[in-house]
Amino acid sequence: MEALAQEYEPRGFASAFIYVREAHPGEYMPYHDSFERKLANARRFRDEQSVRRPILVDTLDGKYHRIFGALPNMTLIVLRGGTLAYKGAWTDAADVRVALEQIANIAALRRQGGRLAPFWTERLAYRVVDQAAFNAGLERNGPKAVAEFMEMIRNVGLDRLEE
Repeated sequence: MEALAQEYEPRGFASAFIYVREAHPGEYMPYHDSFERKLANARRFRDEQSVRRPILVDTLDGKYHRIFGALPNMTLIVLRGGTLAYKGAWTDAADVRVALEQIANIAALRRQGGRLAPFWTERLAYRVVDQAAFNAGLERNGPKAVAEFMEMIRNVGLDRLEE
């Protein structure tokens, strides 16, 4: 997403990362029991992931995360007037690019004449899962994070999908 944010900035798009919570806390990256810890974890995340966009940190209780749907890795695109133009249940840079291009083309379409009428769509999309990067993130947080995630996988039966 960093590259995408840099690419679209000259075209008038601004981007921010909202740090809401640790999805899989562990010994090395624990639950946020204070706002100071949450800020420290956000700074660590910024440094480890080389995030150059502004990082906004949610309240300790996750007020804004809940307002926007409490999804684990979501992306929102909000237009200047406050209209929600895109809501992705999972961040996928290729899908976000498609949405940004559509938004960028609105002015050109208006110049061609005719009246534009917005509409909502919903669709099921697929993304490539980078299991190695995900596992590295779990390990970064600690053995407890790895164990709890594996237990969740067993509990919901996802470990049997590859059989």
